[in-house]
Amino acid sequence: MAYRAHSPAPVSTRQNAGQAGDAAGDLAGWVALAMKTLDETDRKLIALLQDNARLSTVALAKAVGLSRSTVQERLQRLEAGGVIAQYTVRLGSGGDPLRAWLLLRYGEGFSCDDVVPPLALLPQVRLIHSVAGEIDLMVLVETHSPSELADLRERVAALKGVDDVTTVPVLRTALDRS
Repeated sequence: MAYRAHSPAPVSTRQNAGQAGDAAGDLAGWVALAMKTLDETDRKLIALLQDNARLSTVALAKAVGLSRSTVQERLQRLEAGGVIAQYTVRLGSGGDPLRAWLLLRYGEGFSCDDVVPPLALLPQVRLIHSVAGEIDLMVLVETHSPSELADLRERVAALKGVDDVTTVPVLRTALDRS
């Protein structure tokens, strides 16, 4: 299928059977095909959903001037093609947790296998990286207040195998591609 700048987007995989060649069984091929066939309406739908993933199909249809069923088919095609991977929630400032990195060093004779399991049981722990250098573990935590962070830090410092904890509060997230 040759790429044309303003070619209409395929409506369903059944309708386009055989047009994608070897890409039909290859997810990467379908993603490439989907990206090539995005038109202005697809881009507008994606932008609307990026602003508010809870918009109804009816609201999306009204915003782009198409019928609900046409918008639903387009969304299904974008999902099947891997262009839309998921619908998610982005917290506003009222729901922003206090994030901090806890930089841990093991006590002598202890390792990741000793320290990570009890850390993983703490609900405030979001991410644990084992790293090389002066620090052994980088632990991303989320709490609701500075006092909760201080209490959590003390709990982590008291864990068997933890020799030292340095707390680095996150002031602002400049980039998050997750």
